Amino acid sequence: MFRKLLFLLGLVAGILTLPERSLAAPGDTTRVTIFNRRPLTHYGNYDTTTVMPATGRRYRKVLMHYILSRYACPPGTQYCGSWDYTTRVILRPPAHDSLELARIMTPYATDWLASNKSHDYVVDVTDYAPMLVGSPGFRFEYQGYSWGFRVTVRLDFIEGTPPQDPIDVRNVYNGTFAYGVTADPIDNYLPAKTFTAPSAGTIALKSLISGHGSDPANCAEFCRRYYSLLVNNTSRGNTFLWRDDCGKNEVYPQTGTWVYDRGNWCPGAVVRRIVQPLTNITTPGQPFSLDVNMQPYTASNQTAASAQYIWSSQLVSSGAINFQTDASLDEIISPNSNENYVRENPTCGGPQVRLRNLGSNRLTAVTIAYRVKGRGPLQTYNWTGNLSYGRDTLVALPPLTTLMNNTTGGRFQAWTTSPNASRDQNAYNDTLTTKFSPTITLPGSVTVSMTTNGANTFGIINETSWQIIDVAGNVVSQRVNANSTTTYNDNVRLAPGCYSLRVTDAGCDGFAWWASPTVGNGTMRILNSAGSVLQTLSGDFGCEYTLNFQVAGTVTSAATAQLLNALDVYPNPSHDGQFNLDLNLPTSQDVQLRVIDALGRQVRMQQLSQVKASIQHLNLTGVTPGVYALEVRLADGTKLNRRLVID
Repeated sequence: MFRKLLFLLGLVAGILTLPERSLAAPGDTTRVTIFNRRPLTHYGNYDTTTVMPATGRRYRKVLMHYILSRYACPPGTQYCGSWDYTTRVILRPPAHDSLELARIMTPYATDWLASNKSHDYVVDVTDYAPMLVGSPGFRFEYQGYSWGFRVTVRLDFIEGTPPQDPIDVRNVYNGTFAYGVTADPIDNYLPAKTFTAPSAGTIALKSLISGHGSDPANCAEFCRRYYSLLVNNTSRGNTFLWRDDCGKNEVYPQTGTWVYDRGNWCPGAVVRRIVQPLTNITTPGQPFSLDVNMQPYTASNQTAASAQYIWSSQLVSSGAINFQTDASLDEIISPNSNENYVRENPTCGGPQVRLRNLGSNRLTAVTIAYRVKGRGPLQTYNWTGNLSYGRDTLVALPPLTTLMNNTTGGRFQAWTTSPNASRDQNAYNDTLTTKFSPTITLPGSVTVSMTTNGANTFGIINETSWQIIDVAGNVVSQRVNANSTTTYNDNVRLAPGCYSLRVTDAGCDGFAWWASPTVGNGTMRILNSAGSVLQTLSGDFGCEYTLNFQVAGTVTSAATAQLLNALDVYPNPSHDGQFNLDLNLPTSQDVQLRVIDALGRQVRMQQLSQVKASIQHLNLTGVTPGVYALEVRLADGTKLNRRLVID
């Protein structure tokens, strides 16, 4: 027992002495600016060359920062709308394929100039490190026909050993192809091609594909289509080129039709790269074939190629995995005042972090230590799960009292330690620090006043609903299945602690949006006991809006932590609808599981007999991707609630 106590004291001491880091310590990062506040004044290409860092260095990560802002157009400028346009950053190394590094869609930003607003998009471009040498060319391609945007593009080279050393990137398909033209089908531009698999390391097909233009059927921008990938003439499934989460955009609200789902892109968002690993379905050192077939489609206007896909598929080869045991703390989602996490912050509840396995061994356990710098003690959480190389999971950490009763903000720090009860072979990605702002404080007695608009779901109930959820995931008050054009005043009494008011709209257009004038505008306000307005919620929030707040006072954090630790869910989000529920109950008991969709409908119910501490499987294969509520009802009536995401 004495030796175990000494070991634990040593472990905590080691965590406390870890260096404070964000992405790297000073001196580890070399910054190269490619475009510096460049005004976009014409349609087309902006070309330059840039001197890269000296050769011979090794980078654990290369990040591209794409910073977008506005400038005032000169008087008399005909077009200065700053709408949703396609932009592409293209690397043009000598004697090599030109390679698209990133594709970013500008937001509807006509109001940015008055508010002096900007946004920093961050894209990982480590795969391209072997080509980022010497003085390569760069092209910024702007497909907008109105002006007013200003762009900065820079690269941050962070020294260290990467999870895998990048080797090469080559184009497989690259261009803008018409879709639905019978005389010139898109598959002519996506033919079968033969390559040779590397003798060692890994290989993957990584693609940026987005649909643009609009024929009478609204293809390809507003139609959901797929492509099939064949490897050695064997189908590897269909990939849909569609984004159904534009209404959850972190860059919001915007002045245009930003909430509409589109052909694999959203206004004001980075186009997500589609990654399809090929290592385990090819033979090292042997030839293999790749072929892509688009979903058959015939456009009604054959004379005009108005439906198009901008296509960039690249074959990316990397060396062997450099570490056997490497638990990476990829990001702190909350608390975090960074503009890319605006929907989740500010918060005072349990922190959320993203954990990734970058070691060849499966990651099954890791300790996460965290604290508010300079305030209160260190807290630890023992995560368990099963992550293969490259996979990640969101981890909800038990709450900190220094976040619950915080009125000034500060710095939040988190570390990973003891992965699989062993030493982490790569300590440089273990630690992150964020700045955060405090949440608002509301009294323990409030009234949620909601007036619904005229938008109905399936012609039955209003699209908008709300829930107040505590830090354990329990719903303490709600208004669902509301009638349209009706005012509700719900009185809510809350104990001291942290809460989230989550407002959802099934139509993903909020409850007050300029493009939905026929349904009118709803309102939502939070009132105190005297009827005075404490908070007014803007209706232009897309699919959902979360207001995190605290009720001041002494919080029984031990009881809260016990509830939080009674249920863990992983992986979450799940790519295939398969979840594991890690239950840690004080006694054996019968448990009921219910999964509920955003409209309050039950999509799955399951009974568990006499469970205590066990991992139970929840199979939601075939359930439509989206956000669901998991309700775990214990024998005494206690409900444990978690949010499930199927992406």
